[in-house]
Amino acid sequence: VRDLTFVKMWSESEEDIGQLMDISQGGLSLRYFVDADKQADYSQLGIFLSGEDFTIDKIPFRTVSNVLLANKSPLSPVILRRHGIRFDDLTPKQKHKLDYFLSNYTLGEA
Repeated sequence: VRDLTFVKMWSESEEDIGQLMDISQGGLSLRYFVDADKQADYSQLGIFLSGEDFTIDKIPFRTVSNVLLANKSPLSPVILRRHGIRFDDLTPKQKHKLDYFLSNYTLGEA
């Protein structure tokens, strides 16, 4: 991903924001801070760019992986996770916006 791109995940009662790491036609991965006191069952996400007028909202997804990232400071209370997701049943408008995003805001494979 070229610029700072964020992913907002939400459920009926919770929401979190993470940084987009990788994205493709089929899904994405993001890095986010974990609050040990809350365990949310996220069902939708949105993608948005910092400083740009671009969003893709209400994307249904399924979790593929959710792994704890190594903390370089053992005394730090900060917990980071990497969440891998697969998109489910995108609308034609969401597919169009995703194609636009992939063409204009990613570097592609080398």
